[in-house]
Amino acid sequence: MTTNGFPNQAPWNATPPGSANSGSSTGRTRHSHKEKTYNVNFSAKGPGDSAGGSSGGGDGGASAADRHQGDRLIHAIERIEFRSDKDILALAKAINHLGRELYLILGMRAEELNGVLSQYRGKWYTFGTQSRIKARLVSAHLKVSAEAAKALGVGALKMAHAFDRHFVKPEQEAKQQRNGKQARPTFTIGED
Repeated sequence: MTTNGFPNQAPWNATPPGSANSGSSTGRTRHSHKEKTYNVNFSAKGPGDSAGGSSGGGDGGASAADRHQGDRLIHAIERIEFRSDKDILALAKAINHLGRELYLILGMRAEELNGVLSQYRGKWYTFGTQSRIKARLVSAHLKVSAEAAKALGVGALKMAHAFDRHFVKPEQEAKQQRNGKQARPTFTIGED
């Protein structure tokens, strides 16, 4: 299971047991991967708490407004607990929204990558047409990822439709039949 997009790492706000700051709320965490150990410092403020302040640490000084809302969307998907049909529909909407965001971002980044690589002039034997062809081959892989994100969003909508078809509609039809059987038939003239 991955946490925050990185395998086998603690969540951003978790501190390892026995660390010096395990009782404080500074947001400082220690992550280890293989033999290397990285100290990462994150701001204790949320994404909307400061408009221009630096979040500090490992993001190169990017402000909270510069970060993408993908983390928030994933967190919203993880938070949903299934207690009613509305929760399942909320999950489908959240996944669809995440898929659309990823599709747009990856599609645009693929075009940017294609543009940058197609203008690359390497050695004297690399001609312009070869650079454009190779750039399309490289950016095509990112476009495939964008299509996968699109399939993620469409799959969520199909899941919601299947839930409606297999669970909600039969339940509604059963209630209508039950209510129809309980009511006594009335005598009518002239109605078919």
